[in-house]
Amino acid sequence: MGFITESDYTTLVRSEIKNILLEDDASDVKLSSAEEMAITQIKNYLSGRYDTETIFNAQGNDRNSHIVMITLDCTLYHLYTSVIPDQMPAVRSQRYQDAIDWLKMIATGRAEADLPKKKDKKGNACKVLESVANTTPKTINGKSLYHITQTIKFKDNLKTNKRQ
Repeated sequence: MGFITESDYTTLVRSEIKNILLEDDASDVKLSSAEEMAITQIKNYLSGRYDTETIFNAQGNDRNSHIVMITLDCTLYHLYTSVIPDQMPAVRSQRYQDAIDWLKMIATGRAEADLPKKKDKKGNACKVLESVANTTPKTINGKSLYHITQTIKFKDNLKTNKRQ
């Protein structure tokens, strides 16, 4: 079982919208690729301060509901951008941007989250490096380089899976 379950989607998106986004034969591949992209994206922001393995290995009610929500927001955003970007609702784009803004604040130490802290080999909470906490992600035309790279990887995965 993955971090995100089928029933998680009913909270944020009507089933008919999800079905439109996943209407072709590659729907399972599309959904799992978008979920993996979202989880990897979130892990990249959290991994400097938090134990991402513990966070994303949690199941059911043990999962952090905010992380579930932003994972869904990022997943749905990636689905829209790969399938029907010109029909993305403004609320979907805004929720994605809100998630990224929060993740940036967490990554830079400007905000704290109720998540398990990353620990060293002795079991002590790791200190955030000052140089990491003060970095600003690079952007091109308002899109983070990470987002651009992940979108390219997502589209390449879809092409590869369609050929098989």
